[in-house]
Amino acid sequence: MLSVLSSDFSVCLMIALSSASLSMTITQTELFASLRALAARKNGLLGHLFSCFYCMSHWMVAAGMLIYHPILLHSSVGLFDWIMTAFIVLTITTFINGLLFKVFQAAIRTHVMKHEAQQILNPHK
Repeated sequence: MLSVLSSDFSVCLMIALSSASLSMTITQTELFASLRALAARKNGLLGHLFSCFYCMSHWMVAAGMLIYHPILLHSSVGLFDWIMTAFIVLTITTFINGLLFKVFQAAIRTHVMKHEAQQILNPHK
């Protein structure tokens, strides 16, 4: 029982890490800017989904849960156990996303400061 729980917890942690990374990459990086613009043109709600890492995390976690089927809680209602596990994974994903977003903001600030310093030092370029 304990080995199954630790195995399922490891799977849940991997789903959370990958969901956080994927949702942040899709919603915040230039790599997917054209996809976000296309989604926004097609449908406002879809555009919001592709711009909100928290919203995208729900779908990423759901996909991971459907593929790997981890269960952290065991009651007599399997669907309830799956839903509760999904929300536990989503909560972990949200914490990871918060950390990633803080790092992302710091990296952008550093990039902007570097660019501004280059503009001051080399105004003719």
